[in-house]
Amino acid sequence: MIRQSKKDAILELKNTGMSLRKIARTLKVSRNTITKILKDPDEAAPHRESRHEEHVPLIRDLFKECKGNAVRVAEELESRHQITIPYQSLTWIMRKHEIRKRKKDARDIPF
Repeated sequence: MIRQSKKDAILELKNTGMSLRKIARTLKVSRNTITKILKDPDEAAPHRESRHEEHVPLIRDLFKECKGNAVRVAEELESRHQITIPYQSLTWIMRKHEIRKRKKDARDIPF
């Protein structure tokens, strides 16, 4: 889901005459996303709620206890609380609620 601030930045950069490709590189957003936003800036991306949202406080506590190891969080949820959350869903929830920050990779290196 694209935040409103990023949508505003896309619209502003396009109004200054910047190309789609350069906007995509600058904001680290796909060109398809930029095109969709430019076609209809008010239309929001479909908002998906996870069925595991109710477990966020528990996930947050376990994440601290497990020293940032998401695999251990999944194991502890399963063993202690009998809650099964697929790893991909668990990491998505962690990023969404800013429990876990995205690791830096090659995309973060300036050109």
